[in-house]
Amino acid sequence: MLAGVAGTACGASEDVVYQASEVRTPTTPPPTTTTSTTTTLPTTSTPATTIPQTPIVIERLWSPANALAELTGTGATTDDPITVDGESATVVSFDSEDDGSFTATVRIDEEGAHTVCVREECERVYVLDADAETIEQAEEKISEAIPLAKEQFDFETEFPDWSIETAGPLSGTGGSTDAENRAVIIYANRNRELDEFVTTILHEWGHAIDAERLTDEERAQYRVLRGIDPETPWRSQEAHSIEEWGLQPSEDFAEVMVALWTDGKIVPRTSQIAPAPDADTLAAVALLVER
Repeated sequence: MLAGVAGTACGASEDVVYQASEVRTPTTPPPTTTTSTTTTLPTTSTPATTIPQTPIVIERLWSPANALAELTGTGATTDDPITVDGESATVVSFDSEDDGSFTATVRIDEEGAHTVCVREECERVYVLDADAETIEQAEEKISEAIPLAKEQFDFETEFPDWSIETAGPLSGTGGSTDAENRAVIIYANRNRELDEFVTTILHEWGHAIDAERLTDEERAQYRVLRGIDPETPWRSQEAHSIEEWGLQPSEDFAEVMVALWTDGKIVPRTSQIAPAPDADTLAAVALLVER
């Protein structure tokens, strides 16, 4: 994933309406004369009172440890219900500050993707089983993967001004490239194989080559080379799902660079936009990026 110059909530809350508990209709008793007349006064009721709720904003939802999910944001209190997949959550802790910010930790024992909500404000998070690999173990794998990736492409020699950084786990994202600060970030997502980290590193280095070496004209040439519609935007900031991700020429380019460095052993995951490159295509891409 290529980040921008720097460095991915549903529903709206409803106001609680308190209704008047009693509606009175006063009447007068009939007179004692033979002519009966009844007068009915207008019906009165107490107007409904609306008490607005403070909007809740979830600024971050992530899994800091196995079987746990942490939310940070603003607007929530201990009275606001927290749910996981529509059921009441097991809240481990809830801390709030005077400025309206809050941090809540909930326990989720079932591994997988879950929807966590505070009131009607929701986000998604992937949580690992309590006995799954730790973040520290994932970071050790990244340390092992970097020199293996360098065997495929001497990144430090080609781009001495760039850095390779490790960050905490980020659901759904293996890595990112910060072109402005010349940094490749690899996320310590747990339960990934060593080879998967190597592929992620090479992919992000492909984005670095895109940022440092390709001109708009060369990106247009690449689209033609890969049989991609020339009107297709090179990248889209709105591409969040895996399907949308695979339709971006910029991601296809990074994937093809991985294939180039591994002699075609790693097949691009962008088959939605273009087929796997053959040897001639890889040779043409090599010429395109050669400096």
